Amino acid sequence: MAAAEAFNTTPEVLLGADRSRVAADARAVAMTAARLHGHSLPTIARHFDRDHTTVPQATRRIEESPPLRDLAAKIAADLPEQPAGTGAGRLDVDEQVPETGYRSPELREQQRAIPVAGERAQLRVAR
Repeated sequence: MAAAEAFNTTPEVLLGADRSRVAADARAVAMTAARLHGHSLPTIARHFDRDHTTVPQATRRIEESPPLRDLAAKIAADLPEQPAGTGAGRLDVDEQVPETGYRSPELREQQRAIPVAGERAQLRVAR
């Protein structure tokens, strides 16, 4: 939520498919802050509905930009400590994701499996 506020956007944009520069930078800053806070790559990737290889790529990009790196470090420092018994590396989804914009992993998989009306798979054959 802090990354979304810093970029004047919403947490739903960070979790969504928007690839605009603002959304991508905000998402990468949030991923970097979570990584600096000690969360694992797979946990962060699941939270953002991304492949686990996206997280190191995003953190490398942010670490190359001093202003964004400083913002991620500030956000990570402001994150609350993990309460006892929650296990390191676990994001508390109930606190991090607004109820109106959250889709469960099962719902996301179902939505991906349903083709859009009029959409057909296109195959290209190399000759």
